[in-house]
Amino acid sequence: MVGYLPGGGVDGLDCDSPLLVVCRVCDGRLVWACRAHRASRCVPCSERYRRLLVRIAQSRSASAHRGHGFFLTLTAPGEREHARWIPGRPGGGGPCACRVGDLAEWNAAAGQAWNRLRLGLSRLCPFEYFRVVEVQKRGALHLHILVWSAEPLRRDHVQELAVAAGFGCQVDLSPLSPQKHANYAAKYATKATDQRGAVPWAVDVVNTRTGELTRGSAPARYRTWSSSRQWGLTVREVRAANRAAMENSRLARSAGVASADQPTPSSVAQGPTAAGGEPRRAGPSTAAELVWA
Repeated sequence: MVGYLPGGGVDGLDCDSPLLVVCRVCDGRLVWACRAHRASRCVPCSERYRRLLVRIAQSRSASAHRGHGFFLTLTAPGEREHARWIPGRPGGGGPCACRVGDLAEWNAAAGQAWNRLRLGLSRLCPFEYFRVVEVQKRGALHLHILVWSAEPLRRDHVQELAVAAGFGCQVDLSPLSPQKHANYAAKYATKATDQRGAVPWAVDVVNTRTGELTRGSAPARYRTWSSSRQWGLTVREVRAANRAAMENSRLARSAGVASADQPTPSSVAQGPTAAGGEPRRAGPSTAAELVWA
């Protein structure tokens, strides 16, 4: 691989930052789409990534063992004292214990909080999930989860488990609309890839001279999405299906061109000619093959 092509896009390849790959043996050249997830790097590849996530999110549906669909939203705890959030009750309940002291520390530990909640939910009933991250204006991580469960879930039960796991008390649990919520989740997962710089994130910092360990800040390292193993399609499977579809389309076009170019008896006798009567010559081969998958 040589690197990004200078000057940006290439005709025939919908990518803002294509990559040039040169073989050291035969000097053959390929131009690859960059596959960037961030719109700030490449808008076309970011949009293809969003569509890929939509396909993965939609690949799971109701089954005999997971017939109850829910869309779960989890928030970070509040930074001030507040009443416990109860849907449909103005003013909420009594004082709530969920509160975040350092948002950078909470963001860095959000993955552990999700693991604790996932364990708690699995004790209620078996379930499968597709989880994405949204970044709130205050820089807190906000989780949206598509869930297929074996039993109906209750909001108060999920809220209790979420607070115990370290999330805030504002928990939303609504019936799942697969197509609508898949598009919603994919939009925010793609957007979150470009927002790591806006998320406070605490890390351990080692003083290389003294060996002292202190807490410091760094660019956020969260995963924008994840899913259970039995959810549905994987990224590899979606891309393999895309490559197969493109190859089938290419073969179909080649077969159509070949049948159209079959010579008639009269054309065989006269030979191929150009518009001006001169013999037709084959055009030069392309210098680089465009690769999407």
